[in-house]
Amino acid sequence: MKVLAIYGSPRKNGNTAQMLDAAISEFPSEAEIKKVYLGDLQFSGCCATRDCKTLGYCIVEDDLQQVLKDMMWAEIIIFGSPTQFSDVSSELKMLMERTWWMKGKFKNKIGGYVITGRRYIESTINTLHAFILRHKMILGGSGALGYTFTEMGGLENDPLAIRDAHNTGKRLLELYEIVYKH
Repeated sequence: MKVLAIYGSPRKNGNTAQMLDAAISEFPSEAEIKKVYLGDLQFSGCCATRDCKTLGYCIVEDDLQQVLKDMMWAEIIIFGSPTQFSDVSSELKMLMERTWWMKGKFKNKIGGYVITGRRYIESTINTLHAFILRHKMILGGSGALGYTFTEMGGLENDPLAIRDAHNTGKRLLELYEIVYKH
């Protein structure tokens, strides 16, 4: 089992990280799990030259090149994002833009997510659903939502958040067994 956990928040110990850690804790000990903290990387969004469509690879040379390779390697990709200005984090959005040329290359990989935020989480859900489905991935359930009620911290006020994150990990594991073990 090859799992890629993409941390879309710059806070390594924040609400999103807590939920993503809970989700991936459900995978068996023999699973290969790679964690990517987008906040630690130096990268940009798409430069829109469209060279990637004719060349078959992204021409922007930065830290995101390894993440794109890791996405190809993974069988399960789970995203974690805070809701920032009613959508995914800017770091995660830049990553998504840079996969434009990869349409179809993630076909039948399993995709899941955890999201944190105070309000307007619906747009974040829609963005992640659209990304997963446009790449022809298998959407691994309804994800996990953590309502934080404050600018920072506050996840402890949502007793369902961590439980739902664990359930998201369990669902991704179930789908893995269906897709890859048969």
